[in-house]
Amino acid sequence: MVLLEGEEFSDHAVVGEITVQCLEGLVDFRIGQDKVQRLSSGHLLYLDGGQPHALKALEDASVLVTIYHPRHPGELMDGATL
Repeated sequence: MVLLEGEEFSDHAVVGEITVQCLEGLVDFRIGQDKVQRLSSGHLLYLDGGQPHALKALEDASVLVTIYHPRHPGELMDGATL
């Protein structure tokens, strides 16, 4: 995602685990209510699923977010079972 300086994403959470990689720029990534991790170009962050988080662009930034959505055990890509 591309964030302009000052742009914010308020508190939210996702079911799956996520990685967040700052490709360029500078962002503050808040985890829970009080832990803030500053990410600049090349920094990577991992979060367990369900953790509340928010972020704010301190300057124009590009951030790559990958969310892992596990399938049910034994389910294959096409919905067939093992």
